[in-house]
Amino acid sequence: MKRIVSFEAVEARRLLAADGLQHEDTVVEVAGDVSANATADIGNLEGSVIARSRLGWRNPWDRIGFSLERDAQFSVTISNFRSNVDLFVTDARGSLVGYSMNRGTRTDSFEGQLDAGQYFVWSVARSWRTTGYRMELSAELVPAPAPPPVTDPTSPTDGVERLTDVAYFGGGNEWGLNAVGAPEAWAAGYTGEGITVAVIDTGVDLDHPDLVQNLFVNAGEIAGNGIDDDGNGFVDDVHGYDFANRDADPNDVHGHGTHVAGTIAAANNGFGATGVAPDATILPIKVLGDNGSGSSLDVAAGIRYAADMGAHVINLSLGGGYSSAIESAISYAHSVGSFVVAAAGNEYASVPGFPAQFSSSYDNVLSVGAYDSRGAEAAFSNDVGSSGAVQVDAPGVGVFSTYVGGRYASMSGTSMATPHVAGIAALTLAADPTLNPAALRDLLVAGVVGSTSGSDAIGNASTLSAVAQAAAGATAESSSTSGGSRGTRSGDSGGVGASSLDRVFASATLTPSVTHESESDVADVAEVFEASADDFAEHAREDASVVDEAIAVWSDGEGDSSETRVEDFLTLLA
Repeated sequence: MKRIVSFEAVEARRLLAADGLQHEDTVVEVAGDVSANATADIGNLEGSVIARSRLGWRNPWDRIGFSLERDAQFSVTISNFRSNVDLFVTDARGSLVGYSMNRGTRTDSFEGQLDAGQYFVWSVARSWRTTGYRMELSAELVPAPAPPPVTDPTSPTDGVERLTDVAYFGGGNEWGLNAVGAPEAWAAGYTGEGITVAVIDTGVDLDHPDLVQNLFVNAGEIAGNGIDDDGNGFVDDVHGYDFANRDADPNDVHGHGTHVAGTIAAANNGFGATGVAPDATILPIKVLGDNGSGSSLDVAAGIRYAADMGAHVINLSLGGGYSSAIESAISYAHSVGSFVVAAAGNEYASVPGFPAQFSSSYDNVLSVGAYDSRGAEAAFSNDVGSSGAVQVDAPGVGVFSTYVGGRYASMSGTSMATPHVAGIAALTLAADPTLNPAALRDLLVAGVVGSTSGSDAIGNASTLSAVAQAAAGATAESSSTSGGSRGTRSGDSGGVGASSLDRVFASATLTPSVTHESESDVADVAEVFEASADDFAEHAREDASVVDEAIAVWSDGEGDSSETRVEDFLTLLA
């Protein structure tokens, strides 16, 4: 059966996704006079999806994102337009997969075999005249392979049995939950109840129906009275705090933090998304602004606040360069017993970014890389390399979770893998709340199940051994490089100093590289048209003018060959 997807009108460079639960008979069109471009995300694509929208001089392009769980035969057709519209397909790196640039009102289409991963389809007007269009996307996935036998030489060998296997939970959107063994932990009676996980990010949608029942409530604070009732230095911080704007409203308008929170603890209520630890408590801490970036000092303040508020686990789906302020905050979190899970980063690099790289010197920090539903390392995921980082892998491609506005979306990145591990940590602590951060990391590291193809991480994070060991009161021999002792990057106590990291960023859905390696690399196209919350949101107006100029080139080049027009277009954007 064909599904219908709608576009959301959005401001430039703000990532939004279409409602994943939209009724099949509903089509919402983008008005011809909206002042911004439009994006949509249909999540995992299998079968056919219909999209309808309008393009014109105020909104000259649309972008629709989708994920493929497995390799697939893909096709896209765009038709029913009154003035010329061109079609482009890019992958998560921003590289060109295919395009169609027929003249006039001839239907544009592309068909080909695509690997599992995340992709974007761009419809671009070549005229300033307003026109509607109809797009049909279709994917026929290859059959799912039989799961390989699991060999697990790193599993504890003290006679504690792994959690008992249970039936597969949910459908295709829940592949990550099943991959990390979350349903097995639930069946054993551990759902994260009593464990607080701080989401230090762009905030959390405080009204999302899948999250509201699990939000942290500061019992010592009276809402809205303008008084610091509990004397912690923060006024009215009933549901956390916003360090980006210096107020007590950590509500998310960006989407990244809400997606992370849902992967950790969306309620298991029969609709929408379900978190790895569906009864854990989420402590929202906003340190990144509405464009997905923020200062290292705010991140450090958020970590200290989380530790002071009693967070058992701190999720850092963000990254950048080294920061002494963040290191000092992590050292403080260690001293009060908070465990830190950090995204390895999406730079295709041989070593993790910071703060994940602090796992090489702090035994309360664990770095997390990403793999896809086939068990292969995500192309974007940073490796361990020579960093000495202690890193595990988790699901991070096409992850379905909660989104702002009570909605749902699929996103990819090590930011999406990290909350899986934060959820596993919450389940493990629920089984044994007496575990200190070092012992918790040891169990998670020793409890990996198999390994990801192409990855140099320790293995794939799982509840099967970690939760079973915790429930039995057992410990695991540390596999970390720190030897179970706490240290710092510089060998001192991690005192606050000048930070070499001025800005940190949320690793949202993958953004294209800003490096143009060749004319065939559509990083040139995607970096300008990308409407997600990337690191360069502050340049939206300048980018918009470049897009306008590029569209004008296409319009002016109506009579040129497609090859010439593509060359001119890429030259302009380079």
